[in-house]
Amino acid sequence: MQIPTKGHVIEIFSSGCPLCIDAINIVELGKCGSCKLVVYDINKIDESLKKKIVKYKIKAVPTIIIDGEIKIEGVPDFPWFCGDEFYRMLKEKFPLNKNH
Repeated sequence: MQIPTKGHVIEIFSSGCPLCIDAINIVELGKCGSCKLVVYDINKIDESLKKKIVKYKIKAVPTIIIDGEIKIEGVPDFPWFCGDEFYRMLKEKFPLNKNH
């Protein structure tokens, strides 16, 4: 496993549902110690969270945002591990600004 050169910020938008818990567990188990995981509970929306939801165009939970550049909707169907190649693959396959 290749360790990334810098930590990543991984934000998960969750409602506490079973699928959300699965997504959180997958990321938690696979992330390295230098990555920062932040879980947002959409049941407790404040102005700051509302701005993030609009900025990232969150339409479903769970949604995972990495470094403000990668957006994965739903539970990942792949094992999570930290490494530069893994994050390059995610950036290519799940860019935040792709047209839906």
